[in-house]
Amino acid sequence: MQHQTSPCRGGSGPAAPSYSSRQRIAAMLIALGLSALLGACGGGGAAKAATSASSASAQAQVPLRVVATPNPNVFPLLLAMANNPALPVVLQPVADSSGIDSAFAAGNTDAALAMTYTMAKKVITGKVPNLQLVQVNDWRGFWMVAPQSAGITSFAQLVGQGVLVSGPTSGGKGGGPDLIFQAALHRAGQSPADFKICYLPMMQAAPMMAQQLPMNSNPACDPSFNMPPTAISLVEPAATGLVMQTLMPMSGAVPMTRAIDMQVLFTGYTAWPSSQLPHGGVGVLSTVLDDPSRSATAQVVLQAYRAAADAIMAARGDPQALQQIAQTISAGITTYYGQYGLSLPAPVIAASLAQQELVFRTDLTMAAIQPDLNTFLTEVIGSAPPATFYRSL
Repeated sequence: MQHQTSPCRGGSGPAAPSYSSRQRIAAMLIALGLSALLGACGGGGAAKAATSASSASAQAQVPLRVVATPNPNVFPLLLAMANNPALPVVLQPVADSSGIDSAFAAGNTDAALAMTYTMAKKVITGKVPNLQLVQVNDWRGFWMVAPQSAGITSFAQLVGQGVLVSGPTSGGKGGGPDLIFQAALHRAGQSPADFKICYLPMMQAAPMMAQQLPMNSNPACDPSFNMPPTAISLVEPAATGLVMQTLMPMSGAVPMTRAIDMQVLFTGYTAWPSSQLPHGGVGVLSTVLDDPSRSATAQVVLQAYRAAADAIMAARGDPQALQQIAQTISAGITTYYGQYGLSLPAPVIAASLAQQELVFRTDLTMAAIQPDLNTFLTEVIGSAPPATFYRSL
């Protein structure tokens, strides 16, 4: 294990700077926050079907094929599949957003677990024009993390400073993390030009941030960026993973803290609390939903997904149940995304949930949130999705 450079053991892309074993372990813990959530390493592909032949009725169903990067929205599905191996669903793991595009373009998938603004953008750009958002379940998790000693509480304090933005297998430029980051900047009255921004994969951004290495030590960053990063944009449980790792005794890392809560920047919405945003959920092709037999299968999967999301939230008050659920999700990440050298420690998942920094909800219907949701998505991606993007089931 000491030779593990990051949660992405393997993977490709620009070579990272040479780090010590301690820094590599640090990278593993940190990047793992983003691993399931944000981060992944490697290419796309489909995993084995999660169905079993435990009943004739399950065999008769054509399973719902669901494509997903390792992002927080996949957690409830992993738990649902573990709880019911006969669930008529196939999880198709891919490394990044382009993998989702490829799966739909090839006609190999029926649904997606992704950020709402990512799915809306795919519809608007015509990459997946008939994808319909049917559930919004991921409601919290984006942070700017900074050294405790920096005293950062606002984007204004970061003007002129080095900032890291991380994606799964690449820097994530133009993807979900970048979309919400730039929208948050705009809300704060800033623009990307106000900062020295470098887009890096988590496996490279994690040790740079934890050890406060010069940004230009990585060739992907501007050579003139000779300062260490002052902050990094992270999604849960990446933020929790980074903070936990840097506070470990003998870690050799600079202690970090969650400095800027991106959720609270987006004021003016009344359909949800000010500490939350409609980040992610489930999108299903209209052709599937319009086919009665396939729609019935989708409903079975969606119901199991909601039940699992509720179980995850209920476990926050029960340490034993939370540990078991975190272990199940961690094992699922290894099963489906381990082919990319990816894993996610159960303690990071459990801590993020226990601290209520990662939140799933199933109580808000599409009808109840659609007006505000449409305004929010328009704000994030710059144009409104068509009315057909929203589907109430």
